[in-house]
Amino acid sequence: MTDRFSTADWQKLKDEMRAILIGVARLKTTITYSELAAELTIAHVHHRAPYFHKLLRELCDDEEASGRPPLAALVVRKDTGICGAGYFADLPVIEGEIADPIAYWRADFERICAYWERQ
Repeated sequence: MTDRFSTADWQKLKDEMRAILIGVARLKTTITYSELAAELTIAHVHHRAPYFHKLLRELCDDEEASGRPPLAALVVRKDTGICGAGYFADLPVIEGEIADPIAYWRADFERICAYWERQ
């Protein structure tokens, strides 16, 4: 949470963001950071604001804690069509090698879409 939002409003924002991203997953597509921010109606949130990324991180942590795939792979940069640097900050090490970022992102994207297709 941030000083800008009450605990209740912060949760409403996370819930709204989650609903938007689940819809994106069911369409098997992506959404840009700016498009996602623009779709939020609970409050105006700029896509470059630190609390926007904190909101997305918390949402992903909540999803993982509930046994669901995190939704961050659906949110991409307008200029590259893939996630921003924060998404790739903690790439896993597989057999002593850092995972290929693009392959890792694509696998995550497919896993998220497959999960929400079944729900």
